Amino acid sequence: MKKRIKRILVGIAAFFCVAIMTGCTKSFCTVSDTAAMYSSTLTATKQTDIINSATKANIFTPGDAYWTYIDTKVEEAFTADTSDPDNAKYAPVSYVKSYLELKSAEQAKPANLEAIRASHVNETTLKAIIRYSGFDSNKNQTLWANFDKWTEEARNDPTLRPVAPTVTFLNYYKRSISTAINGGRPVTCLSPDSGYFGASEDIYISGKSWGQAFSEFGFIEGLLVYPIGWLVYTFANNFGAVGVNAGGQILAIFLVTLIVRLLIVLVSARSMSSQRKMTELQPQIAMLQSKYPNSQSNKIEQQKLAQETMALYRKNNVHPFRQFLVLIVQFPLFIAVWGALQGSAILTRGSIFGLSLATVTQTAMTSGTAEAPFAIILYVMMGISQFFSSLLPMWMQNWHKKKNIGAGLVKTEENNSTQMMMKWMPVMMMVVIIFMGLQLPAAMVIYWFFGAIISIFQTVITEIILAKKKGNKKYSDKNSSNSGSGFNKRGTYKSQSPARQKHMKLR
Repeated sequence: MKKRIKRILVGIAAFFCVAIMTGCTKSFCTVSDTAAMYSSTLTATKQTDIINSATKANIFTPGDAYWTYIDTKVEEAFTADTSDPDNAKYAPVSYVKSYLELKSAEQAKPANLEAIRASHVNETTLKAIIRYSGFDSNKNQTLWANFDKWTEEARNDPTLRPVAPTVTFLNYYKRSISTAINGGRPVTCLSPDSGYFGASEDIYISGKSWGQAFSEFGFIEGLLVYPIGWLVYTFANNFGAVGVNAGGQILAIFLVTLIVRLLIVLVSARSMSSQRKMTELQPQIAMLQSKYPNSQSNKIEQQKLAQETMALYRKNNVHPFRQFLVLIVQFPLFIAVWGALQGSAILTRGSIFGLSLATVTQTAMTSGTAEAPFAIILYVMMGISQFFSSLLPMWMQNWHKKKNIGAGLVKTEENNSTQMMMKWMPVMMMVVIIFMGLQLPAAMVIYWFFGAIISIFQTVITEIILAKKKGNKKYSDKNSSNSGSGFNKRGTYKSQSPARQKHMKLR
């Protein structure tokens, strides 16, 4: 009973560790990216809904004259910045110049005008940056800087003071907009190239460089998250990730999954070999355990058993804790893929069977819209594939043990705490993945589905290769034993009759 409770507690701890660690990667969204999202989210209807909701909550709401004043200030700032882009005060200089380049191109009408429109800042985006961001006293761009400054001016204006918003309303207003973005379909911001993303491709996201990923977002983001995101973007772009069909994004996720799995195989190859050797050594380990029958209660015997077991491992070049080291190496990669797929802006374009890859799975499943059927099917497929991919290696391992060393020794091995931990680790990871899949975008569920399918094929192919090698080894050993030489493979005498041994000594 105590052991079962201990396992449950270890599982819960592992779950929370994974849940916490997966939030370690930073968002690639800049202030300008977020301001562009605000503009897309805050339609006239949405703003009216927020104001009506505030009224129902007994919060004083500003009058129409205040909103007109804000609109006027935005227009004035837009005119000022575009008239003198090198000294822009309300929006980043790069955004202002990008807009002016687009305006010049629209007047010249070059052959690649549509491509220029897809990569340059338009008037709507520039005005959104001016409205929802700005620069503080240290010239750092921050959200709401211009808006807050103009609101303060309205409060100091005798004619606008009666209709100006209170601090309570402003906090409610900003929080409602942020919630609308984070709880809906957020357009993520990891993209090597600037352009318009989202289901309607109407939100401008600035391109980020690899160096920028290191300097502005973090070491893990630069080392792992950005390269994976770059791969997703490059593959999807080459497969035509434009329009309503997300086929290019699906192929990109598959290829990235395949590459990541190949890396994991390279890292874990020696661990798999070590694990197989441990299985083959179980008869000798069982003999050591029978040599020290009181090792569970007698510390001296326990110490001697541990020493002789480790000596046996060293002799056969087995590292029992290599699996844990592999997990430590794999975990940052796991987190990086998690962050990259959540952050890839290219995955917000298009949909598959009505399901947007950026939609949170649980939201889609319970939406009652066209997204729900395929979201449910996809989640069930992912859960089933994760179940088999996690437990198939364990089933194969147990089958080999029972076949080679007997069920009794398998039972003895299962009492070992280290072996139990290795046994339960895949199960705990499977539970975490299935549960967390509800809280993540559909793109991540597709990645886990592809990963599980590849893992199943990997397990089956590995078993076939090992079985073939084992068959060749038996055939080789048989030929060696039937050969005329008096020596075995290690160079020592084979078992021989007394007469033959006497003859060999005389020689």
